[in-house]
Amino acid sequence: MDLPYTYSSTGIILSLLRSLLAEFRSDSGLRGPILKLLSGTGYAFMVGYAAKIILLRLYPKEAFGMFGFIIAVVTVFMPVVSLRYEDALMLSKDERDGAHSFLLASSLTIILSASLWLLLPFRENIASLYDIPEVADWLWVVPLILIVNRLAKISELWLTRKEAFGRISAGQVVNSTSMVSVRIGAGILSNSPAGLIFGFVAGHAAALLLYASKLRSSVGSALAGEFSMERIRYLVKRYRRFPAFTMPAATIAALASQLPALLLLYYFDMATLGSYTQAYSVLFIPLSLLGGAMAQVFFVRAVEARRNHSLDHVTDTIHKRMVLLAWFPVMALAIAGPDVFQFLFGGQWREAGVMVQYISPWIFLTAVASPLTRLFDVLERQRLELLVSALMFTVMAIALVIGGSTNNIFTTLLFLTAGGSLVRSGQILLLLRLSGVRASRMLWPYVQYAVLSIPSAAMIIAAVIWASPFIVCLAVALAGAAFSAIVVWKEDLLSLKSSVQPSER
Repeated sequence: MDLPYTYSSTGIILSLLRSLLAEFRSDSGLRGPILKLLSGTGYAFMVGYAAKIILLRLYPKEAFGMFGFIIAVVTVFMPVVSLRYEDALMLSKDERDGAHSFLLASSLTIILSASLWLLLPFRENIASLYDIPEVADWLWVVPLILIVNRLAKISELWLTRKEAFGRISAGQVVNSTSMVSVRIGAGILSNSPAGLIFGFVAGHAAALLLYASKLRSSVGSALAGEFSMERIRYLVKRYRRFPAFTMPAATIAALASQLPALLLLYYFDMATLGSYTQAYSVLFIPLSLLGGAMAQVFFVRAVEARRNHSLDHVTDTIHKRMVLLAWFPVMALAIAGPDVFQFLFGGQWREAGVMVQYISPWIFLTAVASPLTRLFDVLERQRLELLVSALMFTVMAIALVIGGSTNNIFTTLLFLTAGGSLVRSGQILLLLRLSGVRASRMLWPYVQYAVLSIPSAAMIIAAVIWASPFIVCLAVALAGAAFSAIVVWKEDLLSLKSSVQPSER
């Protein structure tokens, strides 16, 4: 997806990242890997932020709407094409089993993704549901995106297992650079959705090529030259819970997260969907990248922590850090979204800034929950995950249908946020409880950072009331620096910074 960036997240990442991660000093197995992964993520933020200022002036809302719809369809199919056997890659203690799990998930991804091309004759029927013929013109790219994207992500999981975090970070750099270059170049020539779609494909393909050499050597070494179909059959049986429970749960969760894109196009038009996708992406994509970096390392370390009876400590640390990293950007755009969008992207995108204000609580809780959902696999509670995902889908579907029937986009988003926030809050509390985190620790990060952000929030509110969009953006940047400084001082993080020692490969 797009890799948008905001002044607020810039302030947090540049001012806090190294010092706050020093707090992992008692968990040295987390500190170095997360730092390395987030170095690539930080680059992706900066490149994506600069590019978005250009891209939102090159492409119309309708182009972003079409791209958002295609990515929504892709996201729903992502768990299906691998049957979620890539999760066995992390859980297998034996290196040969891990390598066979990698090959199993990759092979299923290619075969099942390619099989979707058999459904192309029905693309006109899908387009007729929305009464938008152009939809049929782009559905053919869904299998291609699935193959490239999922192979890249499965490769990252293997490299995470091998703790090749530097290669993953380099892949993020190559991905974002390639994606942005293709999109800007194509956008100069044409403002059709093609540039956005194929830029996305090019970014993931470039990262996959970068991973290829490391994959060949490490997978080959783990196999020791012996590929075994018998081992594949054993893994299919041993981890049958993944296709039976994790895959349906992940599919339902993906469908729930993409319901807004799929249903807003039904109730409204492509331009409205384009505004929504940008409102969603400006907040969610940076936070999801942070959450993804956290989740990759958390998955590995949580498995170890469970064996060592320290899962509650590792989970509490990850939870607190995600609340901190997500708090300021969400708060800032919840207050100043319209002015920030108007100044950075042009007056035509001010409506998207208003949408951000409506959906920011839901996005915040979704970002915090993201790395924690790995606990379902760590604790082998896949049946529970399926039930939670089904509940989430049901609540959000009802909220969107009720809201969409009003024919008012902002009322629809209000219902969406209410339903989404309710189920995400329940999910976070459930996961913290399952990991053994004490009740007194669950709500403390929210209270703590809400209090610490009061001066920064007051600064932004004053600018919104009395100043121009340009001054509002400056106020957001200054408020981000102020919030960072307050957190560093309050938690005494600077005194820990020197203790961070390289622990990277």
